[in-house]
Amino acid sequence: MARIDKREIEQLICNLRKPARYIGGELNQIVKEAAFLRMAVSYPDLYEVGMSNEGIRILYEIANRMDGVACERVFAVPDDCERGLRARGLPLYTLETFTPLSELDLIGFNISHELLYTNILQILDLGKVPLVSIERDERHPLVVAGGEASSNPLPMAEFIDAFFIGEGEEGITDILEVVMRGKRESLQRSRILDELSDIEGVFVPSIHLHGAGSIVVKRVFRGELTIPEKPIVPNMRITNERVVVEVTRGCVNLCKFCHAGYFNLPYRSYPPEFLKEAIVRALENTGYEELSLSSLSLSDYRYLVRLLNLLMPELIRRGISISLPSLRVDRNTLAIIEHIFDLGRSTLTFAVESACEDIRRLANKKLRIDDLLSIVEYIFRNKWNSIKLYFMIGLPGCEEYDEAGEIIGLLKDIYRIAKGIKRKAEINVTVSPFVPKPHTPFQWEKQMDIDYFRDAIERMKRSLPRAISIKNHDLRMSLLEGVFSRGDSSLSKVILASYEDGCRLDSWKEYFRYDLWERNLNKFIPSWNEYLSSRDPNRELPWDCIDSGYERLIRFKRRKITGDMDIGRNFKEPIDIDAIGDALEGFKRRYERRDVIRIRFSKRGMARYVSHIDFMEIIKRGLRVIDAPVSYTQGYNKRQRIAMGYPLPLGIESVSELCDVELCDSIDPQELSEYLNAVLPQGFSVEGLRHCERGEPIMVVTSAIDFLVGLKEIEHVRRMERQLNNRAPIQKKTKRGLRDIDFDDAIFDYRILKHDIREYAEIAGLDVVPSDAEMVFLRLSVGSENAIRIDDLVFNLAGVNADNRHTVNIIKLAQLKRDGDRFMVIE
Repeated sequence: MARIDKREIEQLICNLRKPARYIGGELNQIVKEAAFLRMAVSYPDLYEVGMSNEGIRILYEIANRMDGVACERVFAVPDDCERGLRARGLPLYTLETFTPLSELDLIGFNISHELLYTNILQILDLGKVPLVSIERDERHPLVVAGGEASSNPLPMAEFIDAFFIGEGEEGITDILEVVMRGKRESLQRSRILDELSDIEGVFVPSIHLHGAGSIVVKRVFRGELTIPEKPIVPNMRITNERVVVEVTRGCVNLCKFCHAGYFNLPYRSYPPEFLKEAIVRALENTGYEELSLSSLSLSDYRYLVRLLNLLMPELIRRGISISLPSLRVDRNTLAIIEHIFDLGRSTLTFAVESACEDIRRLANKKLRIDDLLSIVEYIFRNKWNSIKLYFMIGLPGCEEYDEAGEIIGLLKDIYRIAKGIKRKAEINVTVSPFVPKPHTPFQWEKQMDIDYFRDAIERMKRSLPRAISIKNHDLRMSLLEGVFSRGDSSLSKVILASYEDGCRLDSWKEYFRYDLWERNLNKFIPSWNEYLSSRDPNRELPWDCIDSGYERLIRFKRRKITGDMDIGRNFKEPIDIDAIGDALEGFKRRYERRDVIRIRFSKRGMARYVSHIDFMEIIKRGLRVIDAPVSYTQGYNKRQRIAMGYPLPLGIESVSELCDVELCDSIDPQELSEYLNAVLPQGFSVEGLRHCERGEPIMVVTSAIDFLVGLKEIEHVRRMERQLNNRAPIQKKTKRGLRDIDFDDAIFDYRILKHDIREYAEIAGLDVVPSDAEMVFLRLSVGSENAIRIDDLVFNLAGVNADNRHTVNIIKLAQLKRDGDRFMVIE
């Protein structure tokens, strides 16, 4: 199977924003060099969003457990990477083995919302896979999609070979077994699709829409929850940097607008003892400092307090915080919140949805405003400083009531309460338009137009004090989401044309092009606004080809108006305050500072495209994985006592990244070095480790840094040699423009290396050294206004332009302190 040479990838990424998106090599990634079937899973968004998707992690884990299967990853890319791939004629590739997508056997997409559609087309297009399914043949991978947006597969049916409807823990295994058997027996593509259509939960458009026309029932997984034991830990910051563990699936509240609540039925909860063991393993193998318990409604998890009692002492011992994002704030959960969170820092969130009681009753949203106001008063009197409130406008019934006026009145009441107690109280409000979704009791309701939403939001902003921060979703995005969520197969022409016109990354404001979408909607479907209209409950819907398994319940709930607004689980087991208190007392030993170790790291190969701040996080996570006794600071923002030297520019290698770590207990340096090397990602390594005296930070004592520069083109060496010998002032870019720096103030020493070149070349990592090769040694000033970035200096002196950055290899050799006229290496 063909793979892309790493040197070609380096040429591509050296000028891209956030090149760490494209290099792989993360902690816990699974690489199977030889496999009978090779596939990719994708959450079709940028790497930092895709790697935050828990569904992808679960599928990756399950598929890679199978013999003969290699499951890899691929994500959508921004404009600079797309241009680079097209300019170089390179295909989009997987992160594990740099395999072009066209060489795979299967590509699986997790589609959680409709604004990801064009990203799927981008991934296929850049991977050199035909966009339209009927244009694919035996040479091309099968394209499979699942996820919540697949509950209405029609808009994307032209592009997807098979949809999986439901929960994929078992389904992915069934699908891969069919594809492997088909590959082993050299079956025709049509035969494989025919066999896939027999799998429970699989919808094959070419068969179900144009052939048998049978209804596909959503598949429910009732087995043991899969919690990845060793989740991949990205080498760069992502949207959710934490261990995420699902504690329930489905929801008991069944708010009529909530697609996730209905489409994830039935409601299931998982035993706390099992969850605790899985959570601890995941934390041990990732080094994350935060845990998030995932649930559509965590307050309804009957074992929540027991799980917290099992977890909290261990989390506190490790210095790990916990996030309970869907915990409803009410009188029963306040006791949990008060004992679990730092009251001075945490923000409490209230999903009010509507300030009008009749609208809430119609939507089955169980909340009393009087209870909300009393809780708000309580929390502001008890050290909390900030609250968030979520509202949904345009819900059924909105035309009969002044919903904007109701929200304004409620927020003014909350503001009066808060300001009467706290001078600096923060009230943050997010307003979202209601979008009717398939397979919910509101699937027949209309979506209000943009003018309605805009008028309501502008009225709120005009009528409320500026101290109340109001944010809203892009109304045009919500309109487009509404069109596609309840659309039909006619929309495939719009999706394809909009992609070809340049639409992609539509959920990112900086990339969203509503003008292109609107133009194509008007061109292909002049009456497209009808998709937003109300539907006749007695007529067929486009997504009736999918049965959620709860269609009778959905119709029943559509007519039912809730009466009882009194909710809130009474947890029988109290929070174990004593155990939490003992753990907090035990953690205080981490404030002690008994020893300091200095670690020297190397950063080689693709790792040089990981930024300095991300490298620091990698070190911190590694130390947490091996449970090193790192000392912590005190106060609200507790952090590990770790200090590093000057940041290394992106794309520069190093064999001398120094890091001082303060310890609360002694440890054997050799042992720590071995343990840490075992948990660092590819390209990072501990090169030395020793005890040192606590003194000034590395950045304070460092005066100079030694670099070795390898230039592949001899003319660049000659030009750089001439420029250095001239000793002319060096131009430095500043915020105020260019400034001349005296040569001797910026460059303390330089040499053109012509002897023992192979030894230096080995240090610099050059693969091929021609007989006339030469290298340049530079000692540069750091820590003063005369300091110049090594990459800017080299590219300027050698005359290397951006397109040829890959011909230069710079490696940081040492950090030095100055004693008079002498420089000494800091070790």
